[in-house]
Amino acid sequence: MTRFRVALALLTVASLAVACAAKVPESAFNRDPYPAEEGPVQVFILAGQSNMEGRGSLRNLEYLMYNEETAPEYEHLKDSKGDWVERRDVWVWTTNGERSGNLKPGFGVDEWNFGPELGFGWAVGEQLTKQVLLIKTCWGGKSVKRDFLSPSSDMPSDEVLQKDLERARKKKPETTMDEIKERHGLYYRKMLEHVRDVLGRLPDLFPGYKKDQGYRLAGFVFFQGWNDMVDGEQRGEQYAQFTPRLANMVRDVRKALEAPDLPVVIGELGAGGPGAHPDFSKAQKDAADMLEAAAFVPTAQFWEPEVEKMVNEGLWKGPEWPKFYNVGSDRGYHYLGSGKMMYQMGQAFGEAMLGLLEGK
Repeated sequence: MTRFRVALALLTVASLAVACAAKVPESAFNRDPYPAEEGPVQVFILAGQSNMEGRGSLRNLEYLMYNEETAPEYEHLKDSKGDWVERRDVWVWTTNGERSGNLKPGFGVDEWNFGPELGFGWAVGEQLTKQVLLIKTCWGGKSVKRDFLSPSSDMPSDEVLQKDLERARKKKPETTMDEIKERHGLYYRKMLEHVRDVLGRLPDLFPGYKKDQGYRLAGFVFFQGWNDMVDGEQRGEQYAQFTPRLANMVRDVRKALEAPDLPVVIGELGAGGPGAHPDFSKAQKDAADMLEAAAFVPTAQFWEPEVEKMVNEGLWKGPEWPKFYNVGSDRGYHYLGSGKMMYQMGQAFGEAMLGLLEGK
């Protein structure tokens, strides 16, 4: 009788387990994203400076996943074993260490951080039915005034170049005027070089790429601004020259890549929150308004004042430091290193890009 009861109990437990398992709804944990259609790889260029590199902390992402209030929005980023989900239908290449692979957290400034590519990749990957490739070309501390200056914009005057030369020679006496001139537009040219290089090496960088698959330039996202915004000269003129320079750069990118209708998203420099940099935000929006098939995406709306308060109070330096590092990791100019802000901004860029692709 005892053996019968034990067997019956075990059978009952097993039956309950099967019943419970059957009630578990289909979720992101059980998915294996893969493109539903064959065809050209849809290529998106993600360019800019340090905030496009990405300072969003992976620790923040984990906190968001395991926090009951936010888990529904972020739990899809890990599988049932606790490993980061890799989207095989979205590939990434980045200038930061020239890393490449399937989309997952860790393609930021280093492997412990992420940038807008994560939210962007999930947004477009959920909607597009073909393979997606995100090419990140971004470097910290760069301006449109100098580093991303494109051919359609004027070089600085001889007087300005001479002053730049004199300043440079204080650190490096052998600096030449040609070297000073070469700095202007250097990262605009690097951006194009990297895009062309990656597109020429698709079979080597991504084993899943088929030789006859081809690619299509699908969109360009530019998320940059700090160095131009803090430039005293540009601030003094209320960024009057920044707007045409940025618009010219977009036009030159389209021309150089032979993609005249390339959809463009310009991300607002919204660090500091709504109203922090009204003149510069307007200059960025004005550039988008000057262009066809372009969208300006505000990011100040995602600012987290409570995390900023932690930084201002120096919480990260005291015994309660974990409270800050659960929700941030950096200074204000890097959006406090907030994983939440970084993911939300990427999502917003992706949604705006999808709208442009749909002709909205």
